[in-house]
Amino acid sequence: MTEGLDVAIVGASGFGREVLQYCLDARAAGWPHRVVGFIDDRPDALEGFDVAVSILGGLKDMGRVNVRAFIIALGRPDLRRKVADAVDDIDGMLVSLIHPTAYVAPTAQIGSGVILCPFTLIAANSIVGSNVSVNVYSSIGHDACIGQHCVISPYSAVTGAVSLGDESFLGTHCTISPGIVVGRCSKISAGSTVTRDADAGSLLAGNPAKGRVMYPVN
Repeated sequence: MTEGLDVAIVGASGFGREVLQYCLDARAAGWPHRVVGFIDDRPDALEGFDVAVSILGGLKDMGRVNVRAFIIALGRPDLRRKVADAVDDIDGMLVSLIHPTAYVAPTAQIGSGVILCPFTLIAANSIVGSNVSVNVYSSIGHDACIGQHCVISPYSAVTGAVSLGDESFLGTHCTISPGIVVGRCSKISAGSTVTRDADAGSLLAGNPAKGRVMYPVN
């Protein structure tokens, strides 16, 4: 059995509190790690909420708290990347959280620091890169490849053989049609259906989704 670690959740917003509950669910099902607190620049972020753990410090304190394992509960890909870099700078590690109700095919590959929220599905031979957040009821189809630091919002469907570039964002109820390639740092608006390849840095919206490059990528 894997030895358990003390873990801090980065981000004490609503999503961070959801992730804390998912961690408790996973621990009850055998996940070995233990959440000991949050990292957040707002010391009052948990005021008014019944939360069993506290704020350990801000981002600048990460190297000074007695924790070296982290889960990033932030909903922006660029912030997920920046925090992941900060964790690396202090020789820390990212811990993956797979909720007990998530399905992960035996042939799928899951990177470090991945969050799989309740009722998510990761299908056969798919690849989910490190530090990706897949929110409730979302699915990654067979042979799909999800780049690092992506955020996939609730009820989104990344279908078979899709390639989604690093640091991309999918809004709620997005669908990407089979075999589509979406370049890195792209954003897809809620409810959109992507039926054509998209260049890096694209902003896409609609059904079928239309858009153009809005975020130049070096």
